[in-house]
Amino acid sequence: MATERVDSTLSSTSSDQLLAFIQYLRGKKIPVSPADTLDAIGVAELVGYDDKVLLRDGLASALAKSRHELTLFEAAFEDYFQLPTERFGPSGSNPSEQPNTPSAPDAAPPPDGIVNQTQEDDPLEGLRGNALFDALESRDESALSVAIETAAAEAKVEEISLFTQRGQYVRKILDALGDEALREAAIEFEQSEPAAFEAVQALREQLRERVRDRVERAYLIHASAATEDLLDESLSKLKLGNVDHSQMARLKRLMDRMARKLAARHGRRRRKYRRGKLHVGETVRRAISTDGIPFHPRWRKIERKRPQIMAICDVSGSVAAYAKFLLMFLYALQDVLPRTRSFAFSAALGEVSDLFASLPVEEAIERVNLKYGGATDYGRALQDFSELALAEINRATTVIILGDARNNQADLRVDLLAEIKARSKQVIWLNPESTRLWGTGDSEMLLVKRHCHLVRECNNLKQLERIIDKLLSDKR
Repeated sequence: MATERVDSTLSSTSSDQLLAFIQYLRGKKIPVSPADTLDAIGVAELVGYDDKVLLRDGLASALAKSRHELTLFEAAFEDYFQLPTERFGPSGSNPSEQPNTPSAPDAAPPPDGIVNQTQEDDPLEGLRGNALFDALESRDESALSVAIETAAAEAKVEEISLFTQRGQYVRKILDALGDEALREAAIEFEQSEPAAFEAVQALREQLRERVRDRVERAYLIHASAATEDLLDESLSKLKLGNVDHSQMARLKRLMDRMARKLAARHGRRRRKYRRGKLHVGETVRRAISTDGIPFHPRWRKIERKRPQIMAICDVSGSVAAYAKFLLMFLYALQDVLPRTRSFAFSAALGEVSDLFASLPVEEAIERVNLKYGGATDYGRALQDFSELALAEINRATTVIILGDARNNQADLRVDLLAEIKARSKQVIWLNPESTRLWGTGDSEMLLVKRHCHLVRECNNLKQLERIIDKLLSDKR
């Protein structure tokens, strides 16, 4: 019955550890759905938790859906399930040091004549029967592992987020294990039984070391994932104009992940058809084989058309950084926005779509900034755009304009903007400036608002993702 209880506890602990591992995977940016979680639990129940290699391969088949995710998964599995450094040999004892305890497994048995006397005089006899002490004294690795994992779960060690919290969680786990009884015994033996005191302290130090290892491993796993999430969340809300070179690699990864998420969400939906009105003729034809009973009604299918995007970006000095990221984000979404045309301007405007088709996005943007950077003239830019593309705008076209609408007191040509609005599905104006600054100085935003379907402050990735998500949702 004891073995059954240990097995049951071990199974429960392992299941909790698996759920914590899945949470860790999400922190490593591997998407795991509730259905994936159920598959992983089924795999773990099938292969067991003893063979880590078999468990890794089984979980990978359920949770890693691409080569990229498989690479991340294998690294995460090694980090999460790595075993602490073994301190005991096959018999459970360290070959380089033996604890000073009368009941060490390799100790020579006492002479027959003094067995009873030794047991009667043993001050540790009162501790025997305590599950924690027995497991430590007998080097029962299975029982200790189960006890520590159970105590770690009770202490909620996965919530550790700061390096300075290690001592706090070590104390919580030790208390949950029942270390208080050993501590009180050590205090009692300190003056009267020095040998027993040393033996108990040695066992307590071994236990503390194992618990410290467990807490530090939890910190490396959970706090690192939480820290990465915190950094990504902070960066997604940072003004793009304030991003320095050292943050570019992380920002690019974050943007690619956002684009993949939007592409996965909206790409699947666009491949479906929306059910339209009943197709009477087709339904009747299908019902001939069932004596006119329409068991299989047919519907007129309305295919969702992908939206055509025309992005007009001010690449003058004040907003060039924002234009760069808007274009990078749009071109990262080519799976769901393949019909994207890009235009850049400061004064004169030109189409730059060919640059993005033939060059890497970063290089294309650098060339755009070099060619079209300069003083801003929205009136001339709108005039050039009308001559280049106005005739091609229709009710499936969304025009996105990125700029601060500061026109150096020149004519903005809102009449052209109004004509673009009348022809298009919608005109979206994104302004990286705070709304509190709209209409101040030479800003024409209050005038612009009247001739756009949607006007939004947009100066970070979180805002940009939200706007593009709404654009794709509106087009379903």
